[in-house]
Amino acid sequence: MFTLSAKGVYGLTAVLELGMRYQAGAVQIREIAERYDIPQHYLEQILVALRRAGLVHSIRGAAGGYMLSRPPSQVRVQDVLTTLEGKLEVVPEAHKENALAFFWSELHRELAALLDRTVEDLIIGKQQAEARYMYSI
Repeated sequence: MFTLSAKGVYGLTAVLELGMRYQAGAVQIREIAERYDIPQHYLEQILVALRRAGLVHSIRGAAGGYMLSRPPSQVRVQDVLTTLEGKLEVVPEAHKENALAFFWSELHRELAALLDRTVEDLIIGKQQAEARYMYSI
């Protein structure tokens, strides 16, 4: 079955954080690594891959760090994950044309719809989830 590696999970987490702070400017790797308990050296490698793919860009210097290369509404989850994980597929090609082909097609469509979400969609979803758990006494 389809499983994301730590690289995909950490990368999408970092992109979510960059999206939430898009208007604030560059975010240092150290801040993201500490906030989400991600090994800093590994996160550096992930962000370099995302930079090469044009999804983020880096700013050098004391006030430097990483930023999304475009607004969160224009960065798709699929782009982040395929950059880090390669082609995403639930069922290998060799097994798609069997008695369950109708089911694999439906599963693929559902997964494609989820992966077509943008970072902005993730931010909104995160905010809504957090709002559900906040209450006053």
